[in-house]
Amino acid sequence: MPIVTIDPERCRKDGLCVSICQKVLSWEGKGSVPVVAHEGSCNSCGHCVMICPSGAIRQVDCPPENIHPVQKNLIPSYEQVREMIVSRRSTRAFQKRPVEKEIIEKVIDSARFAPSAKNSQSTRFIVIQDKTLLRAIASGTAKWLGKAAKKLKNPVWRKLYLLRAAQDTETVARWVGQFELILEKMHQDIDLVLFEAPVLLLFHADSTVRFANENANLSLQNAAFAASSLGLGNFYTGYVVLACNNDKTIPKLLGLSGKHKIYGGLTLGYPEITFSKWIDRKPAEIAWM
Repeated sequence: MPIVTIDPERCRKDGLCVSICQKVLSWEGKGSVPVVAHEGSCNSCGHCVMICPSGAIRQVDCPPENIHPVQKNLIPSYEQVREMIVSRRSTRAFQKRPVEKEIIEKVIDSARFAPSAKNSQSTRFIVIQDKTLLRAIASGTAKWLGKAAKKLKNPVWRKLYLLRAAQDTETVARWVGQFELILEKMHQDIDLVLFEAPVLLLFHADSTVRFANENANLSLQNAAFAASSLGLGNFYTGYVVLACNNDKTIPKLLGLSGKHKIYGGLTLGYPEITFSKWIDRKPAEIAWM
């Protein structure tokens, strides 16, 4: 069965579809119907279906019921988007109240619309709300950080790491101190990994998918801004991702198969403290070519 078909009776022969997808379609010019020349290159993005004014194109993965009109009145201005970007802060103080399932689903709904290489839509999601499991993930991460600190304090391991990661001694020493502090605080029942967040949203994918990591983190960025718009505080759980990628303890707890990797993590929760100001950052370093 063909992936893309063009109804010659309905086609207006305007070539719009070819303009946005020359990888798949070709056109001889006015008066001719575009031809599906390279069907194997189709990523099922639906651009050809959406751009066709006469509805002459059909794509098997983009049925008419999946096509929706853009509500342009809901699209924010540049100023509104920028204000959202500059005002977002990483939150590490959360209220005890749980986050409603409907709110989490809205965050994920925004995350799934992030761009992905070849439209693979490879990112999958794990929502963790169980307090025992959250504590186990935080504890497992702290333990791994403690092990990493021990390795980095060993002169041989440290030298190898410095050569491989191109980091300076001072930076590594600072990391060691932070890792040890996190483990020490965990022993005191103080969570400096998840900061008692009520929800942890993990982004994972089949590691054999090309650009799986990039896809997941684009998805995470969508989720972070959607969460902020819904009144949720959040922060990127980089230590959890590191622990998952260097130790099998947490992936086993989550029941992930060998091929699937955690590529991103985001806490979610109602913030205990909110900011009414934002702080400037370093000017952008730009090379104009």
